[in-house]
Amino acid sequence: MTAEIKDPNPETPADRCIEAFGGIRALARALDRNPSSIVRWRKSKDDGGSAGAVPSGLQGRILALAQERGLGITAEDL
Repeated sequence: MTAEIKDPNPETPADRCIEAFGGIRALARALDRNPSSIVRWRKSKDDGGSAGAVPSGLQGRILALAQERGLGITAEDL
């Protein structure tokens, strides 16, 4: 098992969400998704990812979960 490395200054919306929720697996659990789908957010579009963007269909859910959990994610972060 590889440990996730925390970025002290997340650059993309995907990175900010992953960091705020405590990692890929934690965010995947919160969204009831497979961790591999979260990993794809970081991949380039050429590799089938979203190039750091958070899918628009999940943004509202992420914001609601972040608010419930007291995480510092805002609409501007997404």
